[in-house]
Amino acid sequence: MNEHRPDGSDHDPAGDQPTTGREPDSIFKVENRPAPIFNAPPVVVWLAAAFLAVHVIFQVAGERFANWLLLVLAFIPLRLVEGGSALPGGEIARVTQFVSYGFVHGDWMHLAMNSFWMLAFGSVAARRLGATRFLLFSALAAAVAASFSLVINWGQEMVLVGASGAIAGQMAIAVRLIFAHGGSLRTIMQRDVNQAPAEPLFKLFTNRSAVIFLAIWLGLDILTASSGVLTEGRIAWEAHLGGFLTGLLAFPLFDRWGKLRNQDWY
Repeated sequence: MNEHRPDGSDHDPAGDQPTTGREPDSIFKVENRPAPIFNAPPVVVWLAAAFLAVHVIFQVAGERFANWLLLVLAFIPLRLVEGGSALPGGEIARVTQFVSYGFVHGDWMHLAMNSFWMLAFGSVAARRLGATRFLLFSALAAAVAASFSLVINWGQEMVLVGASGAIAGQMAIAVRLIFAHGGSLRTIMQRDVNQAPAEPLFKLFTNRSAVIFLAIWLGLDILTASSGVLTEGRIAWEAHLGGFLTGLLAFPLFDRWGKLRNQDWY
């Protein structure tokens, strides 16, 4: 997720109740056949296609229209102060900006990175939640991510774009599913996490594999945020944090399978 400044500087679940006392892998459906490399749910593919379509519009549109559209869709803290409704988009954009900014990306690299992470980890979350809940959750994560950025940048003339806040939330859900009960990135292709208990929140931080993964992700986030690697603009780390915390904490609100099976969430 990038900040772009006006001066041009630039990112239905179902299943049987697992029986306690079984070996970790026994609560998962194990697939012996190789899983396809690309097997994203349709909702994820269509969402990535929407990101691409919006970016293409920006590329082919004239500069004047592109600048106007950016100001309509992007999250702009200045829009929420007195007189902010004078910006393109008016009063309605004060509300819609909390989600619409996620469809805009600063450059092709920004778009490619977000699409890759969503296809990889958003797919796990989408299979578990289903299309409608996945979209609602993603909108919530985007809004919370923007709110975190708003607190840091209240009233400033900056422009926030990118879906990475929402994707950070999707990743948080995926982590709780992938690393549950001894799982790892190597076993995700063979284990069906759609109907198995998620890792309880506090246990997640004692899960060595999950902690290592999160440390690497956080390290890469800090590196790109501080150095500008892979992007021309500052990475909005606070938005990533807001989205990720949303995934960790709000997952139970959207996971119908967990509710039906009295999931131990925390």
